[in-house]
Amino acid sequence: MSLQLYSHSKGDLEKMVEIILAKAQNFVLPQRKEEDQTEDLITQTAAAKFLHMSIPTIINHRKNKDLPHYNFSGRYFYSKKELLDYGRKRNQNKAG
Repeated sequence: MSLQLYSHSKGDLEKMVEIILAKAQNFVLPQRKEEDQTEDLITQTAAAKFLHMSIPTIINHRKNKDLPHYNFSGRYFYSKKELLDYGRKRNQNKAG
């Protein structure tokens, strides 16, 4: 077993603390994007009501029409923002 000892002067330690504190004061946590917030997620049943569709239709859209979804242990959740975007795109495709 080896033992290493380091000795630093009081001035060196104070300077290191000042540097660390300056970095800590300037540190900014990255902001989460709105689409990354899980508070926006709703259940499959709620998504069906939200889009005025039946649950089998929601399942069909999820499987065959790229309806954005999240799978957590076999349970499906949907972002309200993504559902609105999906609904708008569907309406544009029907109109055009």
